[in-house]
Amino acid sequence: MRISRFYGLAIYNSKAEYVGIVNDVVLDFDHGEVFGLAVGQEAGVQNTAVPFKDVVAVGDIIIVRAKGQE
Repeated sequence: MRISRFYGLAIYNSKAEYVGIVNDVVLDFDHGEVFGLAVGQEAGVQNTAVPFKDVVAVGDIIIVRAKGQE
């Protein structure tokens, strides 16, 4: 999957709550993997980081674990 496909995708948590949209992708060049996603509600608003290990599924939307769920 191309990293560019992540940009603009809506993110929901596993409780079906809207989290935001992907504004940026954080890469770990030392390990050659995606480290996390920068998520914001809209352009110009401060981003929140979502660790990529919390991503459950990627398709037309991204689903991440809700806080407190393992």
